[in-house]
Amino acid sequence: MTDASIKAWEAELKTLLEVIRTHPSADLEDQRQRVIVLQKLIGDHHCAGV
Repeated sequence: MTDASIKAWEAELKTLLEVIRTHPSADLEDQRQRVIVLQKLIGDHHCAGV
């Protein structure tokens, strides 16, 4: 993974969290699932010490 990939994932995660925060009662199941995936990818990268 490149730093650019991680930065893109972090930016996407930030955007999704903002959408969820501003529309808490909307049906955002797909976005919530993507948040889970992004958190795992980013977390795994940071845990690998890269």
